[in-house]
Amino acid sequence: MLTLKKYLSTLTVFSLLIALLSSCGQSLGDEAGVASDTAAQVEAETQTEATEQTEASAPSDDAKDGSDGQSSDSPVISVFYTKGGAEKPPDNDAIHAEMEKQSGVKFEFISPPSANYTEQLHLMLASGDYPDITTFNLLTDPFVYAQDDILLDLKPYLDQMPNVVNYQDNTEAAMKFYDVDGKLIALPKTTSTKRYNMAIREDWINKLGLKIPATLDELHEVATAFVTQDPDGNGQNDTYAISGLGLDAFDYIFGAYGVILGETNWNAPNTHCNIYFKDVGGKLVPMVTLPEMKEAITLLNQWYVEGLIDPEFASQTDAICNEKYEQSRFGIATYWWAWEPLREAIMVQTIPDVKITRIAPPTGPTGISGMRAVPAVINGVSVMADTEYPELCVKFLDYLHTENGLMTSYTGVEGYHWELTDGKYLTTEQFNNDNKWTQWYFLFESEWPLHKVETHQVESRRDALKWNVVRDDADGIIVDAKLTYQADLQTLIAENFVNMITGQTSLDEFESIAEEFMLRGGQEWTDEVNSKYNPS
Repeated sequence: MLTLKKYLSTLTVFSLLIALLSSCGQSLGDEAGVASDTAAQVEAETQTEATEQTEASAPSDDAKDGSDGQSSDSPVISVFYTKGGAEKPPDNDAIHAEMEKQSGVKFEFISPPSANYTEQLHLMLASGDYPDITTFNLLTDPFVYAQDDILLDLKPYLDQMPNVVNYQDNTEAAMKFYDVDGKLIALPKTTSTKRYNMAIREDWINKLGLKIPATLDELHEVATAFVTQDPDGNGQNDTYAISGLGLDAFDYIFGAYGVILGETNWNAPNTHCNIYFKDVGGKLVPMVTLPEMKEAITLLNQWYVEGLIDPEFASQTDAICNEKYEQSRFGIATYWWAWEPLREAIMVQTIPDVKITRIAPPTGPTGISGMRAVPAVINGVSVMADTEYPELCVKFLDYLHTENGLMTSYTGVEGYHWELTDGKYLTTEQFNNDNKWTQWYFLFESEWPLHKVETHQVESRRDALKWNVVRDDADGIIVDAKLTYQADLQTLIAENFVNMITGQTSLDEFESIAEEFMLRGGQEWTDEVNSKYNPS
């Protein structure tokens, strides 16, 4: 079983390797280095502050010292996991203690940084020294590792997980998603497909006498003003209109052409992309080959040449992107629904009149619009086959699907972070103090607490449900060709499309890149998904 000590030892070697490779690679620039150092300093200060706040007003030690009936030598299961968009909690935090008390299971989270989580997960699994529970951030990873017989078959344990089986979002199709040759290799993370918002600095719009953009043309007007009219008022020409994490930054622009490309890359080492399929006349076609995709990339190239897009969009980390936004370096973003409320909570401390508004994605030349729809199954959570404690693992996973597990892991401790008053779930001041990390232990997704609890983020979640989305018409269809070719094809498309946006590759190369995509496995993938496609 992987322990924290063993993991840290492995991570030290890994970090040295990364440092060596980085020293040989191309620098991201002094600005990125400064931002990274500053981000680390901010994170350290926040962590210290959070620890002090928690120690000052946390529940009594009896709630945290094992007096809940577990002895100090009770088995501890290890969970390899990280949570993008949330900071790590302080040591001995109240939520961890309450979850152990409620579940009757002692656990530890082994949590590498979200920026390279997938890479470190693969390194850990390659070492052969496994945790008890592993959360995969790549949808297809469980299928890959199931071939090595290192994942526990959870099907015989389903009678011990009634809350998993009866969970509202675990449909029959979802529960069959990770069923391979009659074995359940992972529990699905299920969610609503509408999770993303487009956020804009409305205080900048008001200051410059503009209006909320509803079309791509109006968005272009706003973006130009953000770059040329000093919206932050510091007297310097230092603002961009658009930035983000790789191709994710442009979801609403791709959506205006009816296609989607981005893939959240805070959990992957490099810029990635989605390979979504579109039903064209009853047949599935990869969106990356469609003429609408070329139109969207052509527009982005024009905006890049005009200086509207941050040139570091494809290379910056999550921490750098966050700090840039908090320092008013750009004003238009798209992200998972929880992101912009956290940014605003930080920014209001130094910019009292800041106003971040979520808006409908702009319509394109044919009048359509849309944000990216996430898959119905996001990824999977597996128990490793060599665990010494399979019953404890499934007990813990089932607990996370209970009302107590959902409320505590998502919103915190009742009476400490939130209270039920007159039938309403209301957060306390302590929740506001801890809100940067209260969702850290939320291993699975759920709509229930997202709507029920009046957190500072709930309006963002409700807004995300309003927008049109562009869906993958092949969602849920897993075929051999996808497992074989996906990683290579994602790299091919991501690198070439980023280069076309930034002008390093001619737009005239689009058709040849699409052709190469099909030759390198895209055609086989397309044929296989169509063989299983049943349009309704």
